[in-house]
Parts: sequence; structure tokens; C-alpha cells
Amino acid sequence: MSMNIHRCRFVDYTPHAITSLAFSKPSTNDFIPHDLRLAVGRSNGDIEIWNPRWSWVHETTLYGGRGRSIEALAWSTWDDGSLRLFSIGGSTCITEWNLKTGMPLVNHDCNAGVIWSLASSPDGTKLAVGCDDGTVVIVDISGGPGVLEHYKILQRQSARVLCLSWIDESQIVGGCSDARLRVWDTSDNGRILGAMKVDRSKTEDTLVWSVIVIGTGRTKQIVSGDSTGSVKIWDAVHQSLRQSFKVHEADVLCLAASADGSTFFSAGVDRKMVCHKIVDAKTRKWANVSNRLLHSHDVRAMATFEAKGTSFLISGGVEKSLVVNSINDFMDGMFRKIPITKQKPCVSVTPEPRLLMMWADQTVKIWQIDTYVEENEETDEYKGKKLVCKITLSSDENITHAELSPNGSYVAISTLSETKVFQLDPTEDGKALRVTKLEIEDLLDVGARVSKFDNDSEVLFVVTPDNEVIACNVLDALRAAEKENDMMADDEETEENNSNLVELDVPVHSSGKSKVANINNISLITISKSNKYLAIATQYGWIDIFDISTPEYPHLKTFSRISSAPPTALNFSPRDSLIVATAEIKILEFDVTTGALSDWTRRNSDLIPREIVSLVDKCCGVFFETSSTDRIWLWGANWLAFVDVGVNIPTERIVKRRIDKLGPALAEEDKVGSAVIITKSATASSTPAAVKKSTTVVDNNTSTVSSDDSSSRYPYWITHKYRPVIFAGSLGNGELIVTERPPFDIPLPPAFWSNHKIRM
Repeated sequence: MSMNIHRCRFVDYTPHAITSLAFSKPSTNDFIPHDLRLAVGRSNGDIEIWNPRWSWVHETTLYGGRGRSIEALAWSTWDDGSLRLFSIGGSTCITEWNLKTGMPLVNHDCNAGVIWSLASSPDGTKLAVGCDDGTVVIVDISGGPGVLEHYKILQRQSARVLCLSWIDESQIVGGCSDARLRVWDTSDNGRILGAMKVDRSKTEDTLVWSVIVIGTGRTKQIVSGDSTGSVKIWDAVHQSLRQSFKVHEADVLCLAASADGSTFFSAGVDRKMVCHKIVDAKTRKWANVSNRLLHSHDVRAMATFEAKGTSFLISGGVEKSLVVNSINDFMDGMFRKIPITKQKPCVSVTPEPRLLMMWADQTVKIWQIDTYVEENEETDEYKGKKLVCKITLSSDENITHAELSPNGSYVAISTLSETKVFQLDPTEDGKALRVTKLEIEDLLDVGARVSKFDNDSEVLFVVTPDNEVIACNVLDALRAAEKENDMMADDEETEENNSNLVELDVPVHSSGKSKVANINNISLITISKSNKYLAIATQYGWIDIFDISTPEYPHLKTFSRISSAPPTALNFSPRDSLIVATAEIKILEFDVTTGALSDWTRRNSDLIPREIVSLVDKCCGVFFETSSTDRIWLWGANWLAFVDVGVNIPTERIVKRRIDKLGPALAEEDKVGSAVIITKSATASSTPAAVKKSTTVVDNNTSTVSSDDSSSRYPYWITHKYRPVIFAGSLGNGELIVTERPPFDIPLPPAFWSNHKIRM
């Protein structure tokens, strides 16, 4: 039997620009703290929380809304060790976020102009914000989570305050829109202690976009970057200019420094990242030592963190990708560009009606996938799929999750404050889906992070921001609504409305020593093919099983943490065993009835091939094909693989040389089911010859690979042909679908261009 792979590139998923970056902890001489997180602000108002462990895991997202943007971020640590996150974005308010629920904890109005800049004091007890009316406001946050109190307004001036940085507990420096930096005294009456003037442009206003403070004591220095492309170093005590570098050809938008103050980096519109190092410690003289071109567009934000054996230089901007570099090995070291695709997919497929769905911001799109087109048939960009439905919510909130029912009749769309269910019916000509909003009042006040329909398309399970799991019988809710409407039409008194919601009894688990509020949030949910079991997993690694074959949905079992790495993908096999993929790319199979690991896992979990285990891009999904109950398909941003749990992974190296009847021995990257290591340079540009049948390359094309063959079963297979992958899954009947989003298809504004050569 052969298997057809549909390669789709028409899904117009477009991530948003990175506008701000902030680490939750200052640099340390010890090992990386367990609660170190990176907050990534985007232009659509979303804030992503990343864990640098296990090669960068995207833990959760704090969702924004229409017309919102995150312009600056700041962290603070409360007395009990818990983290607090603050943001600003195009308003007069500071927002403190509830990391557990993902919702704003408090919005504090500073009663000044629109806020342009934000900085946290060294002791973490105060915030300083700079406004467009020239005001700098100090806010006291020492009262604890949710408590922001007005502390002081510093001496006003007329220019916008574009950036801020604390010199010490009693002084703060700000870059302004009138080509000046100003230093304020925060401990006395808030007066301006001094002003420093940068070079002005003859043709336009000069703006000081970025400022940082480096060094200690009387050797402290202020570094500024402005719209002329200049980087200037100032004496922080006397407010006098020490050095000036004209190393950029356009605006310098961001600066970042090492913990010891011996190195700092500048970047901006010209895409260059420039490294400056101190060359004379006594006189504090600096030199521009190197630069790299790691971004294809404006660099909007940078952040640094150092610990024992680790140094991070993170950057991002209009290109939308996070770039991870090293402070110590900036010029010659390796760097990683994290794929633009989400580790938690925003695309899903429903095999029976052949529907593919994508959600982003306030919009949901659904495409109909046609049946397999033979290789010799004429095809084009528009053949093989059609957009049959587009839903745009009236709410300003960004969509957190959308879920299609298995029969394609319903779609549930959730934000953090509400869940709406729509009915989908084909039109008379079959070219589109008619959308009807269902009046399910029980769900109108129930927000969700993730949701899942059961296999009968009757019950919707939602995970609320408060970490509750709620079941709603959609059909019962519709019947109750119809009955109530009939009684109202007959002018009869309605009885008390009984809710159709059932809350599952979710155990409360320990989060160990972690002080991160979201560590025990439920991040994954799946339902068995038999419609008997529901499994949920937390970011900390706890997995709970529920029996959903009875209306009470009793809790059956808890699987303890097998790995310190969090689960990144979860699914039931056709045999109702539970498959878990972790951030370490470990593959675990559990027997749901006993809670024990399967025989295959005990024998092979430590033998997973290095081609798979060494992958840095996380496993984003697990699925099965209908023709094989043993073949587990896994996928990440730049790879697609399967592991056959019906075959033990060989412990000895299989002979490399395997002659193909049509030619010489297969190349190293074409080995299937052996312990051969695929090198980093291998792209697996073709399907392995042992399983390849045919290949075409179009927008919605198909490749054909052989399915399960009793005469030759391979323990595993992997390819890097598809990239970047935003979703992969089964369409049933021997068909797989792989959805890609090539970076060159993503719309971007024109980038800065120069005739000058830039050293790569």
C-alpha cells in the first residue's frame, strides 16, 4: 500500500514583528536559575514566554488584541520569589500580567501622556515610564502583585521620552526626541540634573532611540543610540561625552550589554549587529571590534543574559524570528534562528470532511482539501484546495484556540473571555460553508486556552484560563435553547435554566521548587480514538487521564513525571495507548489502564536515534496513519519523522552499504531505519529511495511513500525536506498533509539597503 503526502503552501499564516525582549532575571555567576524566562513582545499585543532550557521551549502566550502592541517589557521579582511582568503599548497605562491565567492583572493609568518607554529599578521596587508629553512618572510596585501606586512625577520638559535606563536607585537617564539625553534625580524633587546633546541631522529631527548604563561606581558610563546611526558613550557622573562611533547607516533602535560591562552591542534599521569592547580598562576606552548581519530586516530589540557556562544574546525585529547568539562568541560562534512557526500549532485538520483550519488574531479560515491528484494530471496553484469559510470575530481579543468537530459540523472559537460555537453547513453548490452562530449561553462567559471535541462531535472540552477543564454537551445545550425559545414564544414561564456544563475533577499537582505561576497550567489535551479516555498534560509534566464514556467524567489515573523536560505533544494511538513527546525529543508510550510504560518504551526509549534526539526544533505534533497502528508520526518546524513501535530499534550499526538495483550505494542521508547519523548539512531533499515512489513540486502537491510492508519494516525514518512546517497530520485513507510557510512568502516592508559592504 502507498501513502500520499499533500504538500500545502497556501495557508497564509503570518507571524507578527518582535517589538521588545526582556529576561526575567539579571545575569548571575551561578548556574541558570530554574525560573529564568524570556518575554517576547509582538506587534499584535501578544507576549510569548520562552524557557531557555531544552534549547528554547515556548511555554505560553499572553494574548493581546486588535490595535494593541507591546512596546516595552519589564520584569520584577516579588519577596516570595514569584515573577511579575509589566508591559506598555500605545496607551497611558502600565499593564501587569497574571502569568497563571494569561490575562491582565491590573491596568494602572499614569495620568500623563501616551507611554513610550519603561524601565524597572535595580532593586525591582519601582517602574519608570517616559511619556510623549515629556513626563517621566515613577510608579511604586513594592506592594506586591497587582499593586501599582503613583510615587512621583519628575521635572517635565517638552520632548517625548523615547527610552529610559536607571543609573542607580536615585538617578535615571532618558533619551528624548529633541536630540538630547537628560538625567533626573529620583530621590529628591525629581529635578533634571543635566542634559547631553547628540549630533543633529540637517534634514530631519534627531531622536535618541536607545540608552543603557554600564559599569559600576564612578566608572559608570551611559551609552546612547540615535537616529543618525551614531553610538555615543558618556560619563555618567559628569554627563560629558567620552567617545562616539558612526557604525550604523540608519537609526540605532536597541542596545544591550554584558553583565560585567566590558562589551555592548548595538543594532537597528540597517540590520547590522555591532559588537563594541573595552580596550583600555583604566581609561574606559572602547573600540568597535566586529559586526554580523544575522537579520534580513530592522532589529527592534535585544536582550542579554549570562550565567555559569552560558551567555545569551537574543535579538528580534521586523523579520519576526528570534535569533539566539552568544555574547562570548559573537563573531565566530554558532547562532540559531528560531523558526517563525509556532511550537503550539495554530493549524488543524479534520480528516473525514477533509477540512484544514488556521486561526490568527481575530480570524479563522477553513479550506477544503481535494482528493489526491495523479502525478501526470495538470495542476496549478489553485487546484487541490479552496477557501470555503472565513470567520472574523467582532471581539477585539486575539483568538487563543479554534477547534473543528470531527464531522466538520461545528467550530468552537475561544478567546480568554468567551467561547463561541458556530455550525457549518455546505451551501447548495457545495463551494462554501454557511456559518450559523449557535446560542450556547453557558459558554459565553467561559474563556479557553485549548479545547477539544470528542469523536462523536457532541461534547466540547475546554481548558479555562483558571486551569479548569469543563465539558459542554453541544447537542444538549442546543436542545435546551430551543425548548426555552419555544416556551418564551408561548408566553410560558421558563423554569430555572440548568447549566449544561460539567467541571472535571482535576487534581492539584506540585510544581516543585518553581516559582513560575504558569508552570502547572494545562497545555495539551487529547481524546482517544475509542472516545473513552481524555488526557491532559501540564507544562511541568503531570498527565491526568479521565473516563469520558460516562457523564460524570471521573478521574482515572495520574502519570507522574517521567522526564524533567515538559511534554510538547500528546496523542492516543489506535490501541488507546498514550504517546507523549517531550522537549528532549523522548518518545514515551503509556498503557492507560495500568499507567505503566509500554514494553517498547522500556526497551527503546534510550535508543532513539541521534538523528531525532539531537534535533533542536521541538516536536510539535504526534499523529497516526490509518493503515498502521504501530507507526508514530512526529513533526517539528524543520523535520518530519516516524518511529515504528512494532519494531525494536537496532543497537548495532547496520551495514551502510546497501546497493540499489538502479545505481550505486545510497547516500548517507538516505539511510532508513539504521543507526547512521544524519549530518547537519543533510537536507533530505528527496524521500529515501527505499520508500520513494514519486514526487511533484507545486503549491498543493503530493509525494507518495510506501506504507507498512510486512517484508521490510523500518524502525524509524526522518526527512528535512519540508520546512518550515506549521502543521502535519493524517487525512485518512493513506494520505498525509504537510503544511509549510516559507519565509519568502511572508509579506514584509522594504528593508534598508546600502551600497556599503557588510561583513557577514
